[in-house]
Amino acid sequence: MLPNLFGSTGLTLYNSPAFSHFAHFVGSAQTTLNQTLSTAIATQLAILPIISPASGFTYMYDSSAGAFVRTSSSFGPIYTERAETIGRGKISFGASYQRFRFGNLDGINLHDVPAVFTHIPGTGPGGATEPYEADVIQTRNNIDLNMDQTLLYGTVGITDRLDVSVAIPIVSVRMGVSSDAQIIRVSGPTFMLTPGGRPIPNPHEFNAAGALTNVYTSNGSAAGIGDVTIRVKGNILQTENIRVALAMDVRTPTGNAMELLGSGAVGVKPFVAISAGKRFSPHLNVGYQWNGDSVLAGNLTGTTVSENSSDQTVVQNGPATKKSLPDQFFYSFGADYGVTSRLTLVGDYLGQTLINAPRVFRTNYITQNIPGGTGALTLSDITGGQDTIGLNSAAVGFKFNLFDQLLLTGDLLFRLDNRGLRQDVTPLIALSYAFGK
Repeated sequence: MLPNLFGSTGLTLYNSPAFSHFAHFVGSAQTTLNQTLSTAIATQLAILPIISPASGFTYMYDSSAGAFVRTSSSFGPIYTERAETIGRGKISFGASYQRFRFGNLDGINLHDVPAVFTHIPGTGPGGATEPYEADVIQTRNNIDLNMDQTLLYGTVGITDRLDVSVAIPIVSVRMGVSSDAQIIRVSGPTFMLTPGGRPIPNPHEFNAAGALTNVYTSNGSAAGIGDVTIRVKGNILQTENIRVALAMDVRTPTGNAMELLGSGAVGVKPFVAISAGKRFSPHLNVGYQWNGDSVLAGNLTGTTVSENSSDQTVVQNGPATKKSLPDQFFYSFGADYGVTSRLTLVGDYLGQTLINAPRVFRTNYITQNIPGGTGALTLSDITGGQDTIGLNSAAVGFKFNLFDQLLLTGDLLFRLDNRGLRQDVTPLIALSYAFGK
């Protein structure tokens, strides 16, 4: 959608009979909108916080009692993994729903993104730059990006100290983009190609009627399986007051990246999980995630556009290319408290440090001061870059035992900064059930 919003070769204007010229405008704005935004979306999909698949009911076999006994009197955390294992032969499964309405990218309102498109550089007689190449197109862009994710998850206790979990997301994505474009004739309504030559009408217009404004729109949707995650967790320390486990997540690129259903890259995330207490249980996760190459981080279309000395546009089409998504160091901590035998309250802080992550920055574009033109103008613009950034979020929620071993979970995730592709509040609701001998 984004790479082809204005056409595969950028903003192409009307070929005026008064001065035959197929004008193409691209500039850094198109690269920022196409590649930086797509990489930001892929990064978000790769680090999306999902509910822990760990069971709310955890057991260990007590040989003295000859039976399985609960290892915790709370139902555990929501986004953070607990160190306790479910117990040999025990099984839990559940489903959660998360609603994402992305509104900000690095603090820039996605419903009002400024972008300036510049003329593809060419050369006139003697290698000089033509005056009309100073013209620009100013755009205001509205990007609606909505995602709904239903997660099916389950855990099986292989032994008293080893769990295997799987999380299967079913994703629905809807995206709509509109761009209000205005030609800024920096070179003026007329110009001269040579000193003392005859004035030539400015050829830059959207149609034969001479329109200097136009609106571009595009929208689409997709639904399907996202990136499936497999988790293996092994308990290495189990005492009355503290539990420690080592875990590994492997995210598989099963979601169609070109339809934003998945990140398009493998992810490997080893981490340590620590829990303490029983009724009041502090918990901590610390780990690192390596991400592979994704088409969303590269050149989606493989198209490059340039202009030769004869004012002809040169389009080179190649295959889409991949680049690596940023890795992340992550940590989360908080506590779960068993208020009653049926109700647990949960609070968490989630921290993520992205290594060389894509960034979008606000900037100003200052036009050239062409003799006889409109003079220099300062226009709002964006530019892309990379930076190591921290993302900080907080979550509060509850787990309620409806009956038997059926749990209802509710949670709200709040962003605490303006970095990355985020929304202010992410709601989550889930049902899970545990059973086994």
